[in-house]
Amino acid sequence: MNKDNAKDLKADQSKDIGCAQQGETGEKELLDAGTVEDLNRSPVRVGKVTHQAKTASHLAYILVGILVLTLILHYIATLILSCKGQTETVQVLGEVFNKWLPVITGFVGGAVTYYFTKEK
Repeated sequence: MNKDNAKDLKADQSKDIGCAQQGETGEKELLDAGTVEDLNRSPVRVGKVTHQAKTASHLAYILVGILVLTLILHYIATLILSCKGQTETVQVLGEVFNKWLPVITGFVGGAVTYYFTKEK
């Protein structure tokens, strides 16, 4: 390929991709962008610390969600059962809730504490 053909080819390519720059004479000049070489980069891998941090974050959010959902469901169930006049069932539900609440708050407290105090 001679130089004239190469210039014509480069000029055609520059029109397509917009890599020409207007020179002092008003004529468009091609810019040389250099060559692309193999960068020898290894694939990106997620480290153990990053994975643990994401897991701790998700676990803390899930446990807080379970705690909030439990409180809402207990309140709604107590309200409905009270309106229907089932006081014995409300007492049993209260006993179950009184045993469940310390368990779930312990999990939430541990997860949230770990999430905020882990090494960064």
